[in-house]
Amino acid sequence: MSGVDKILLAAGGTGGHMFPAGALAEQLKEAGYDVHLATDKRGMAYVSNLTPMELHQLPAATVYGGGLLALPLRVITLILSLLASLILIIRLRPKVIIGFGGYPSFGPVIAGILLRSQVLVHEQNAVLGRVNKLATNLGAYVATSFKDTANIPAAAAQKLRRTGNPLRPAILKAAEGGYRYLASARAFELLVFGGSQGASILAETVPQALALLSTEKKRRLRVVHQVRQPEMREALDAYAAEGVYSEIRDFFNDLPIRMRRAHLMIARSGASTVAEATALGVPSIFVPLPGSLDQDQKHNVRQLVKRGGAMVINQKDLTAKSLAAEIEKLMDDEMRLQRLSDKARKFAELDATGRLFRYVDSLAQKRPVQVDKPKEDKNG
Repeated sequence: MSGVDKILLAAGGTGGHMFPAGALAEQLKEAGYDVHLATDKRGMAYVSNLTPMELHQLPAATVYGGGLLALPLRVITLILSLLASLILIIRLRPKVIIGFGGYPSFGPVIAGILLRSQVLVHEQNAVLGRVNKLATNLGAYVATSFKDTANIPAAAAQKLRRTGNPLRPAILKAAEGGYRYLASARAFELLVFGGSQGASILAETVPQALALLSTEKKRRLRVVHQVRQPEMREALDAYAAEGVYSEIRDFFNDLPIRMRRAHLMIARSGASTVAEATALGVPSIFVPLPGSLDQDQKHNVRQLVKRGGAMVINQKDLTAKSLAAEIEKLMDDEMRLQRLSDKARKFAELDATGRLFRYVDSLAQKRPVQVDKPKEDKNG
């Protein structure tokens, strides 16, 4: 393989898109590929947490939301993204273009198809996203994280492989230790994480729920909570008023370590959060994001919850009282926490990055697609 072979990654401006792209980039670079990443302004905020690679900022917009008045400008932005992507791909001539979903991936993925490049889209969620579905209908290869991903076009069957969701190296490193068994005398580590965009409902409801716990349980708690900047002061004051130890930030660069230490996590159920929680065996209460067009977060945890690997509370049912009751029961039940952890780990896909790398490498080298590790030659 030539060391100058280029690969273009295209990812949306959230951690759920960017971190899997970064994990794949690391393996591609180790294999000698020249890796480039196309993203939007929001995505640029994550690049300091990814392996270094060539960056290309593109305009991006969704056609959903914002009202009819904003629609013409959004359409123009998508056209500009497509034109910029055509120029970029003609200049780079990448062996493969990999889209990780989100509207920043629209331009590179569609431009790649128009230019008859090898295009692969990776779907992190249990429901195929709109950009990925469009690309798949136009003939792109597709990799999924879940066995039963919805909205896959029937015509894509021959180009479909399940790889799992690539995990950051920091998660894989943290996963080596397994779940930290909870002793009744030990502080109870609670992690609250609303995804890369934060979650106002968690910033409001979790402090209210903890206020309902006994004084003894409040003293045991050590809360790590990601909160959006505008809500930080209110959350800090709420925890302080109840004497609950808390550490609050709008972004944790060391989140894998925080997850590894947590005895319980309360979180949105974005695909990367779910994949990382299962890898680490973190007992979790998931609160799926409501109102999304495809209800993807609800689908992301359906099988995990069904098989006892996590708990779910729909946002419409989330109250301080209901959440306090669940937290109180879990703080008193070490064995239940351990069972949640053990069952969650059965869903872990620790070689997801390797499987996706082998898919990309097969396409780049024009070999039959293989995602599983090559079998060892026992006669060798």
